[in-house]
Order: sequence, then C-alpha cells, then structure tokens
Amino acid sequence: MDTMTEIQQALERLSLDERLDMADWLQKLIDAQPPGYAVAEPRSSSAAVESPFMTVEEYLEFEEQSPLRHEYVNGAIYVMSGVSVAHARITLGLASAFRSHLRGGPCEAFSADLKLMIRSDTDRIFYYPDVMVACQREDWGPDFVRNPKLVAEILSPSTQHIDRREKAMTYRRIASVEEYVLLAQNKHEVIVQRRAENWRPHLYCGPEATVDFRSIGLSVPLAQIYEGTL
Repeated sequence: MDTMTEIQQALERLSLDERLDMADWLQKLIDAQPPGYAVAEPRSSSAAVESPFMTVEEYLEFEEQSPLRHEYVNGAIYVMSGVSVAHARITLGLASAFRSHLRGGPCEAFSADLKLMIRSDTDRIFYYPDVMVACQREDWGPDFVRNPKLVAEILSPSTQHIDRREKAMTYRRIASVEEYVLLAQNKHEVIVQRRAENWRPHLYCGPEATVDFRSIGLSVPLAQIYEGTL
C-alpha cells in the first residue's frame, strides 16, 4: 500500500469504530509533535483574530462587548460561525430532554450560549459547547461553567474535524467528563464515547433507536432529539 489512493480505499473499508480508532491514533501522532496547540482551524473561513494574543481578562472583556461569539485557546481567538436551523433544533431537543430530566437535582444542562472554561497547568481555553451538563456549582463563574459531566457537539461541515479530533482530546483531559457525544445533523445518528469504556465509540442510529446517556441516567429516543428536523 504505497499511494494515497490505496490508503484512502483501505480506510473506506473500515467500520465506523475502526475509523474512529484510527482518528484517535493519528491525533496521538499530532500531539507528539513539537509544542503548538492542536486547535488551529477556525470555525469559519476567517479566524477573525482581533489581536495576535489576548490574556484571559482581555478576552472576557472583548467577548462581553462583541456581537459575535469567539472561542479562546491559549491566547488566540476564533470567531464562531452561525448555525443552521437543523443545528438549532437538535440543540434545543437535546437540551430540553436533559433539563426536564435534571430538574430539581444538583446538575444542570446548558446550551451553546454559555462558555466552558478549561484550565490546567498549561492551557487556558474557553469553548462554547452545543450542550453540556455540569454539577459542581462552586466551580462556576458568572458567565462560564467548569468541570462538566457530559459534553455534546452537533457536527457540521465546518466544525466536524475539530469536534472529532481536537475537542475530543481536550474534553477527555477534563477529569470530570464522563461522556462525549457527537450528533449528526442530516440523519438520526448519535455517537457516545464514555470514559468508563476507554472512550470507545457507541453508535446509535435510526429514528427508532434510543441513546443512553449513562452519566446522567437518561435514555432518549433519537426521534425526540431530532423532532422537526428530519
């Protein structure tokens, strides 16, 4: 197998689980390269970087005044593109199911308008996950949460590579995250990766299928999540 075409043909014969395993392996190779943060792709055709570098404080002040939302990765900011009607409906369907189930408990579901702060010895990151569930209220700020239990991203052509690779690796490094969820827009398809199962992907597909969110003890029919979309 010597040419790129032969490699691509071989990859096409792999199952979904095998392709995701291959993606994880490739990401590990990328992470092993010389320093430089992995999230290099902007969320739109322009990164809309207003400054070559911003401190966290400068970013939060800038974001409060900006009409557009930006994600922040170690000093660099990336403008977020608008979402489709399908994307908005799936976000609402998933967040509504979570909120109804979690009402009155210690955990709470949030949708894409709230920032997730990721802080470690080496990283300062602010993302806007499409949906997340967080429980440790003492870690929350006035306009962000930390240490989520579940994070979900709805895939789109401009963000799916980031969601499948860079963000997947980043979310896995958050000790509190138990499940990472990817949802297709154009079909009834949900992939759930769980820490307890070494992040092995589980595929749920078809309107008759029911997806299990074990971190919060909830099962939801895909038809409910995708209601009004497909």
